[in-house]
Amino acid sequence: MKISCQNNSLIGFKYTISIFIAFLVFILLSITSISADESSEVLFSNPVMLGTVLISAKRVGSEGEDTAENVTVYTKKEIERTSANNLGEVLKYIPGVDVSVTNQFGQATSLSIHGSNSRQVLLMIDGIPFNTQLSGQADPAIIPVENIERIEILKGASSSVWGSSLGGVINVITKDVGDSVVPKGKFKTTFAGFSTTKNSLELAGKISDVGYFVSGSYLETDGIKSRSDAQEKKIFGKVSASINDALKIISSFGYTGANVHDGVNSDGTWDSMPYIARYGKVKLDFNKDDLNFSIAYKYNDQDVISDNYDALTGVQNSSTVNNNVYQGISLNGSLKLREEDLFVFGSDFDWHRFKSSNYLDTGKSISMQSPYANYTLKLNNWDFIPGVRFDNNQQFGSQTSPSFGIIYHFKDPNRSLVRAKISRAFNAPPLMWIYNNLPPYVNPNLDLKAERAIVYEIGFETKLFSSTKMKLDLYRSDVKDAIAYNNSEFMMDNFRKLRRQGAELSLNYKVNDDLSFYGSGAFNDVENRETKQTVRDSGIARQSFNLGGKYENDKGFGVDLYGYYNRWSSDPDQANDCKFIFDAKFKQEFKDVKENIDLEFFFNVYNLTNSKYWSDPTYPLPKRYFEGGFTLKF
Repeated sequence: MKISCQNNSLIGFKYTISIFIAFLVFILLSITSISADESSEVLFSNPVMLGTVLISAKRVGSEGEDTAENVTVYTKKEIERTSANNLGEVLKYIPGVDVSVTNQFGQATSLSIHGSNSRQVLLMIDGIPFNTQLSGQADPAIIPVENIERIEILKGASSSVWGSSLGGVINVITKDVGDSVVPKGKFKTTFAGFSTTKNSLELAGKISDVGYFVSGSYLETDGIKSRSDAQEKKIFGKVSASINDALKIISSFGYTGANVHDGVNSDGTWDSMPYIARYGKVKLDFNKDDLNFSIAYKYNDQDVISDNYDALTGVQNSSTVNNNVYQGISLNGSLKLREEDLFVFGSDFDWHRFKSSNYLDTGKSISMQSPYANYTLKLNNWDFIPGVRFDNNQQFGSQTSPSFGIIYHFKDPNRSLVRAKISRAFNAPPLMWIYNNLPPYVNPNLDLKAERAIVYEIGFETKLFSSTKMKLDLYRSDVKDAIAYNNSEFMMDNFRKLRRQGAELSLNYKVNDDLSFYGSGAFNDVENRETKQTVRDSGIARQSFNLGGKYENDKGFGVDLYGYYNRWSSDPDQANDCKFIFDAKFKQEFKDVKENIDLEFFFNVYNLTNSKYWSDPTYPLPKRYFEGGFTLKF
């Protein structure tokens, strides 16, 4: 049945207006309790603006306003205000990040930035990559929110810093260790529809000279349809010890294990998709005067299993076990020159080994060596940022990725700036597409090449008034050797040219210390330059919008409204996506219910307008459901 996007857009617009009117009325009724003397930094902090220290753009800590890329930073305070249970659920609220929302509850999902495919977005935790050689992509649903200090999102190609990343980079920075002998932490429990429960615990403290942070969570749900139940266990730990005033060692370990069932399919079968991820890092960090140098060993061992069963008899039809092991050594240094200039240098040494019980006869390996450097030169109001990285890939040969960024800072109270960047970028395909031994689904292609692109970016941001922030970004990416499925040869293949271009506009309005609103819109146009046809891909959003508001008074009461809209570039006969989806969170916090103990009760409403929504009819979004619980902070 063909879905009318125009009719759905009209209905969705009416729903949007109704929800926002209700939200505004509620705020106006509550506004009498607003205290102008109270400050609420989290309300004014804006996930779409810069102004914080980040490490992902240059591989070293630097001010967000000193980066030529389009960057979004989402902090732990903003994450806590959402109702998200994993990284994938957080990202759907962030402007410019397009998430293929499935039926949730631990189900795998995919990402798109600037009209990219999911495999072109590099996803990391503290620089540990999660993209596998099975599909080239990473699943953000497996990453917990309990250990996140902030999320740094680089929109657009970042090959001169990180290598294979044609669409963007998402780097999760984990929470730091504690600094007190008495542990501090948080316990949270939730109960939701579909018999869903989740419990989580965080602890941070210090024993002698050793600081630590640990977190863990357990989620269980029946899911929204038959055979779509899931159980998840997630654990993370970090230890930090100072050897002397200049030398520190930091180690971390994470584990995610889940048994996820995909639900009964139209052919009378159902899929079981359990997975395990074991990842960690050991880093030796030297910091003295103007020199910083570190060496880190990283690893990530992921098992992805796919089992298919007959829904009536329970007989197993097939089983595939895939294993991807990543190991890496990163050398990174930075040196401050003159008063403000910064020189960054380093090298990555990466190894992947991929094994599959069905797709490969024997395990396949790939290795990469990648020196890189970038320099920030400050002259009056100008920043000039050249950078380069050389990737020597065992399978795809050498790729040189230079970049040049420029920033102009206006010396005005609005902290206005203009930035521009041109870069060469690439994206290496996964080993699975080269050596697959299970035709006819995807035949092997030994001649497959890495995708290459020239990328142009320009952006402007300012405070329009003392209470309003604005950010505008434009991009264009000319891709050669773009990869797509070859229907005649039944394999992934390079075709000649692809053009991606688009724009993103974000606004944030702070009414007062208690109340703020935000909105954003993005447009992506992806065209096959040979056929002059728009690329139809269900994982690419053509238009996306975010809309919401945040309110919190000095009595501890707050409400957050999150709205997101994605119109996917899929077949119009398949998608039912032309509508806003709203989630809301209500909370009441009680300070010092006992000494140094705070208690918060919360109530979440998902899909507030009870909309029927799907980008793929196999994975519909749940209709309206509720979640409640409490958080104990100590």
